This record gives sequence, C-alpha cells and structure tokens, in this order.
Amino acid sequence: MPKAPPDSLEAILQRQPAATLAAVLVELAADHDAVRQRLARMQLADRPDKLAASFTKTLAAWKRSRRFYDYRQAREFGQELQAWLDQVARELAPKDPAAAVALFEAFIEADASWFERADDSDGAVGDAVRAACRHWLQAAALCETPAHVWPERLMKLVLADEYGAREELLRRADLLLSQPALRELVASLQARMGQTVAAAPDAATRPHEVYKLSAALSLLSEALHDPDVKVRAVLSYSPQPNAVQRQDFVQAYLDADRPADALPWLQDPWGQREDSRQRLLAEALGRLGRFEDSAPIRQRLFENTLSAFDLQRWLEHLPEAAHPEARARARALVLEHDDPKTAAVLLLELGDAESAEHRLIAEQARIDGTDYPALAPLAKSLRAHECPRGETVVYRALLRGILDRAYSRAYGHAARYWARLHEIADEGVDLMPLPAHEAFEAEIRSRHARKASFWAHVNGSRSMPTEEEDGPDA
Repeated sequence: MPKAPPDSLEAILQRQPAATLAAVLVELAADHDAVRQRLARMQLADRPDKLAASFTKTLAAWKRSRRFYDYRQAREFGQELQAWLDQVARELAPKDPAAAVALFEAFIEADASWFERADDSDGAVGDAVRAACRHWLQAAALCETPAHVWPERLMKLVLADEYGAREELLRRADLLLSQPALRELVASLQARMGQTVAAAPDAATRPHEVYKLSAALSLLSEALHDPDVKVRAVLSYSPQPNAVQRQDFVQAYLDADRPADALPWLQDPWGQREDSRQRLLAEALGRLGRFEDSAPIRQRLFENTLSAFDLQRWLEHLPEAAHPEARARARALVLEHDDPKTAAVLLLELGDAESAEHRLIAEQARIDGTDYPALAPLAKSLRAHECPRGETVVYRALLRGILDRAYSRAYGHAARYWARLHEIADEGVDLMPLPAHEAFEAEIRSRHARKASFWAHVNGSRSMPTEEEDGPDA
C-alpha cells in the first residue's frame, strides 16, 4: 500500500498521540450522531452478534416506517440506505459473513418497502438495492456454506424480483459462483427455457416466464463475458430476431471485443434503426482494422448529421494524410448548412471560430433558445475560443427562451446567464452589430418586469445554480 504524503490528513492523524485522537472523537460524538453511532459499533467489534443486532434494529425501523420520500428526499434516503449497506459490508461481513448475508438478503427482500415509499426518479433507491445485491454476493463468497447451495438461493431472490433492481445478482454472479457453476446454472435455465417454449410454441400464448428466463440468461452472459448465451436464449423463442434484438446481439459482441461475431447480425437492413446499424457496422469493421470499408460509412453518417462527434469518428478511420481533404469537405458542407447552431458547433471543431461567431450573429433570430442541451455547451466553447459576441448571442437566446416560457424552474440559470452578459458588457466588448447591452437589458426589464422570482435570483435574494448543476431541462 503506498505511503501517504507527509502533509496529507491521514499522515497528520497517524502522527497524533492516541489520547489526542480519542479526545477529538469523543468531542465529535457529542455533536454528531453519525460519529456517536460509529463509536458505539466499534464497542461491538468483538461481538458480531451484537453488531448484527444493531444493524437489524435499523433495518426493522426502516421497514416499519410509513414515511413517503418525495423526489429530493428520495435521493437522501437512497444515500442513507447505501451508507448502511456499506457499514454492514465493512464492519460485519469480515467477522460474520453469514450474518451479513442474512442482513443483505432481508434488505433485498424488502425492496418493495423502499420503492413504494419513494419517488425514485433519481434512481438512488434503485442504486442502493443493486449495491445490496453486490454485497450479498461478496459476503456469500466469504461463507463456509457448500458452493452447491448458492445457485438455488440466488435464483430464489432473482425470480421474486418485481422492480427490476435485482439484476446485479446475475450480472455480477461471478463474484460468488465459479465459471463451472455459472455454466451449470446457464444449462439449467436453458433446459427450463426449452421446456417452456416447447409447451407454448405459439407466441400469442407464450407465458411471461419465457422472457424472465431470457433476461436471466442475458445477465448471466455478462457474468460469463459470453454473448453466445444471450443470443441462444433469444433465438430459442425468436428464431428471426427483430432489429432491436439484433442490435442487442451486436452490442454484446462488441462489448466482449468479438467484432467478427457481430458482423453476421449487421448484414441486413434494420428499417427504422438503420442509422444504428450503420454506426455499429462501422465500429465492428474499424475494430477489425478494415478502415477502407468503415471510413465511407463514417463519412455518410457525418454528412447526414454534420455533428462534431461524427466528424471525429470519420477522421479516426482515415489515414492522417487524408485529414485535410476531409476537413475541407466538412467545412464546405457546414457553410451551406441551414441551422446556424449546428454550423457554429462544427466550425469551432474545425478551428474556424471567426466564421462560427459570424454565423451566429448573422442569424441570431433563428436560434431556438429552448435548446439548452446544445446551446449551453456551445456558449462555453465560444468563451474558450474568445468569441464574446457569439457567446452573447447564445446567452441572450437562452435567457429569452426561459423567460418567454415563464419556465420558473430555470430562473436561477437565467439569472446566471444575465450575470454573464453583464460581465461581457463590463469588459468593454464591442458588440456591434448586435444591439447594445443596455438596450437588451431594457427590453428584458420591460417585457418581464412581473417575473418576481427571476428578479429575486438576479438581485441575489435567491441563490443561482452553478454551471455544474442540472440545467433548465433537467
């Protein structure tokens, strides 16, 4: 383990006398419940039965509770659940893995209590259940229980999943089961799948169990790093896979770094998913070193989107000597493109900041200020390229987009744009041919004078979000 730097907190603490550290902990425990609880558990370090009882008490209290957690509270609730799970794994599992397994299992089986009492739009509660599944697998691996017991116990938990958060039990089953044990489990599920499909060959009468078994086999294929398991499972009930299934096969083979096996599923058109097929085909060919075949596909994709991302993917599949011609082709296309925002993004990527800024200024009225996902990063890029007039165009569009819609959730962001526009004006930038900052500000004050919540943010009586926080459309 690397030695901590001498000025790090860890190194400083290690140099302190034990009595000093003890006094500090006692002082913290008096003011902080989390510290007090941690010290109480330390007293039980040599009594794993008592420690397990302490954790069980907390779990039981959560299960009895009827409190509902709204969107913002659910995130904190999920973090609280996660902290408890980590404590059990860190403090109890090494001393009594069987007791830890029992706690994790009880937590997983109580997932209805967590999901039904929280608005888990943020996914924090689901993340906690997934973490519990991983902890269960790791703690089980520490137990002296015979290995043949675990597959059945594992599948009992999996098949009782009503919320889709227990998938980690199979996806990470390799944390507990050996490769031969995983193969045996796969064989068992495949046999069960064959029997179920044979009993109901008509898709219209096929039981839901078929799809649950297919999902389980797909997850086990990830644990085994073997996409063939997934493919065989789907083909057993869908011998003519649709485009969605083919795409899933291809992605699985690419994730396993088996591009050659992905190619057979990329030969025929995918209808409405043809663009996805082309992208994956180019990816597979590129991984096989067949750049003479992948580069034309990448070029067509770029010419359809004119996106900076697709330009970079195209250039990656071209020899260096061909880059100038490709970039010239890209510039010619973008100068003819109808959308000023798309054109500006690509011109910046091509290193022509002056043309990007000029395009935005010339067509400022056509910029849709509601397109936050594209405009916010464009504004940052313009600032990095020292294009204050282009940045002004974008922030004015964003500000108008929020205020014209009276989108109160985003007023904090609008106030941040307002402040940045002030900064640009205060720097003495010549905004011509744009309207002067004073004229723009007067227009906003006149049109939106009654939006008191926005002006509260501007005047500082409400805090403004940072650039790293969720944007208006989050």
